[in-house]
Amino acid sequence: MATLQDTMKQRQSDINAKVKGVYDSQYNAQAAQLKTAYDKNLSDAQAAQAKIAPAAQTQANQLGVNNFRQVRNANMQALNTGLGTGTAVQQREAFNRMYQNNFAKLRAQEAADLTTAGQKIVDLGTQYRADLNAAQAEAENKKAQALLTEQNSLNDWYDQQAKIRAGYGDFSAYESLYGTAAANQMKEVWIIQNPEAALGAGLINKKKYKKITGHDPGTK
Repeated sequence: MATLQDTMKQRQSDINAKVKGVYDSQYNAQAAQLKTAYDKNLSDAQAAQAKIAPAAQTQANQLGVNNFRQVRNANMQALNTGLGTGTAVQQREAFNRMYQNNFAKLRAQEAADLTTAGQKIVDLGTQYRADLNAAQAEAENKKAQALLTEQNSLNDWYDQQAKIRAGYGDFSAYESLYGTAAANQMKEVWIIQNPEAALGAGLINKKKYKKITGHDPGTK
């Protein structure tokens, strides 16, 4: 037959498993949502990052085409208008300098955009881990609070059961709470206060009953 202590341990084990299951499930659900959001944001960020270099190359190609057209048009204009060779050369050099400046700016912007995109990906990972840790900490805190509440309720139940059993001379529950010596002392006090019940429960014999009451059982 299970003792009160055994019942207490089983209830405690059941409560721990139940509370753990509830808050672990909540955390797992929240963690899954965070992972889904992170994967979506990461995919979008990587897609945006992958577009930077091709877009920059397209602009660079267009710059080259525009520069070629400008130089070609300048040469044709020089031929048609009879401009001197020096003037034509100066125009070509001016267009080439403009092209080089624009090309350098374009590549600098590309590098800056790639750095920004890379940092965004790093930041997404950092934020995801921080959110995950925060969710776990919150779940553990709620779990601890719930366990404390349940434990207090279980302790109240145990105390009530101990009192009920003590009313019948069974102080084994108090023994686990206060120790053997204290429980035995409580038991002795109860026996003195309840000799009839103690005798009926077999906790004392007739000799001790007479010592406590001053008469034999059933002779009062």
